[in-house]
Amino acid sequence: MMKLKTFLVACLALQLVKGYKIYQNRIPNGDRIPHPCKPNYIWHGVGHENSQGGGSRNPFGLDFAANLHKWNRTLCMKDSDGDGKTNGEELGDPSCSWTEGNHPTQATGISHPGICEPSESDHCKNTTQFEFCQPSELDCPYINETGVRNITLRFTDWQVPPAETNYFCQTFEVPHDQDYHVIAEFPEIDNRYVMHHMLLFGCDDRIGYQNFTNPAPCGMSSGGCQSIIGGWTLGSPGSCSPKDLGTLIGKSSYKVVVLQVHWNNPELKSNYRDHSGMTLFYTPNLRKYNTQSFTIGQSYLNIPPGKMRHEETAVCPASCTRDYLNGSMYIYGANIHMHYLGASGVIEQYRDGKLLNTIARDDAYSYDSPVDHGIDPPIEFKPGDELKMKCVYNSMSRQTVTNYGDSTSAEMCFGFVATFPDDKWFTYCTDYEKIHLCDAARPENGGKYGLPGQIGDCKFAHFWLNQSVPMYTNLVKYCDVSKKVCKPACKKYIQDEILDFPCFKGLAASFLRTMTEQDPNAATFQSAIESCLEEAIDDRNKPISKGNPAYDRLSVVLMLTLLMTGNSVF
Repeated sequence: MMKLKTFLVACLALQLVKGYKIYQNRIPNGDRIPHPCKPNYIWHGVGHENSQGGGSRNPFGLDFAANLHKWNRTLCMKDSDGDGKTNGEELGDPSCSWTEGNHPTQATGISHPGICEPSESDHCKNTTQFEFCQPSELDCPYINETGVRNITLRFTDWQVPPAETNYFCQTFEVPHDQDYHVIAEFPEIDNRYVMHHMLLFGCDDRIGYQNFTNPAPCGMSSGGCQSIIGGWTLGSPGSCSPKDLGTLIGKSSYKVVVLQVHWNNPELKSNYRDHSGMTLFYTPNLRKYNTQSFTIGQSYLNIPPGKMRHEETAVCPASCTRDYLNGSMYIYGANIHMHYLGASGVIEQYRDGKLLNTIARDDAYSYDSPVDHGIDPPIEFKPGDELKMKCVYNSMSRQTVTNYGDSTSAEMCFGFVATFPDDKWFTYCTDYEKIHLCDAARPENGGKYGLPGQIGDCKFAHFWLNQSVPMYTNLVKYCDVSKKVCKPACKKYIQDEILDFPCFKGLAASFLRTMTEQDPNAATFQSAIESCLEEAIDDRNKPISKGNPAYDRLSVVLMLTLLMTGNSVF
């Protein structure tokens, strides 16, 4: 009965979400209204008291409905929430000239037209209720079982950089005197104004990993620890594993973990600090199955601006699952991950070219409130089956192309699929444009350690493992990283070894840029290249300037390319 009630509530919520997605497009900046209580949140149901839409309308919602759900000068000039600003001023259309399908005159400084702000003022504090200020609580009866213990992993108290998007990592030991199953995770949120999500990665000591003694920038690389074993995101009270499942840690599994946090600081404040983390509940009474997270997705995205609908796809092909899976895996949950342009998405299972099951479907995706799709009973996924994923974006609010990236203003297209039993050697199956990276990484294709062997004319794995560190070392040796002078030896090295190198061209260059985004050591490499880049090209009679796309490709791609080798000079 409880499952039926949950299903009915979910269906109702979905219909409500579909409704407000339509209305978002009928008002200026309708998909980017900030939550007055939490700067990191978007208030999706603009006309409702519930930030996710549905239920009672707020004052703006009442006025919008009375105006037949149309944006015109009448609604624009109203001050629905009574805070002294017109609806147009709050929504970035102060001149009341916006029409549906066009870009608003302002895209920053937006505020909520249905909630009186500042909410703590004497005028407003008795009229506004914030349903999102108090997080919901997780009910997990298993944590009260005999033998269950807990450990809290918290970041060292650390300053949050004044940047919109920050990925930081810290390493922790977990109990390893014997084997344990982690059965639940509770978030420990210190600074709710910057915390967006956390991921917990297991570190395989057979491969090696980076030790983050204190919080340190890590992009999305997690220091070589690749297995996602836990996580938390906005709006989630935590997670509780099904009865027969647990994530294995301890003597024969992960002894060390990396906690990665995403701090979102859109206000670029320099006085924020944070020491958030999570509490793991674990038991020596091992359950029947070990679990793992399996990732599918597309990391080459090129989303044009001003589009109501743009699709990107990814496939985990039968050739990879047939060769890499040791046996059937069972899918018991999944979720879809995009950023703020994400409108809808789906993950599907195919067998022999025919659709077998829908693993996850978000008809109205919300970055701030992702849906965990539980699957009971679990779905069998056999070697030779395929997973296909589709991500749909609405880019009407953008005036430039949006690409893949870590930043919340960039985009992603990933699916995280919860499976059992675990298979530590096959946890990722992602695409880069039309390249299936699992196929490209085969030894017979020149691949090694999961790296693609060939991208265009670039022998990528060979470059990454054998050439990148010597190239970086030579650039630092020959070039002035302060960029004060262009040394002759530096210019010659760039001309001889850099300008025509195939891994810095075309799709290979784009792939390298994606892999090295947000690397903390990029500045040194960038400075070495920039000290002589223009002179090196000028000598070849190919004038270049900082406004030239060739400069951007070389200075940005090259500065990032060589810096994230698993066993690099860093």
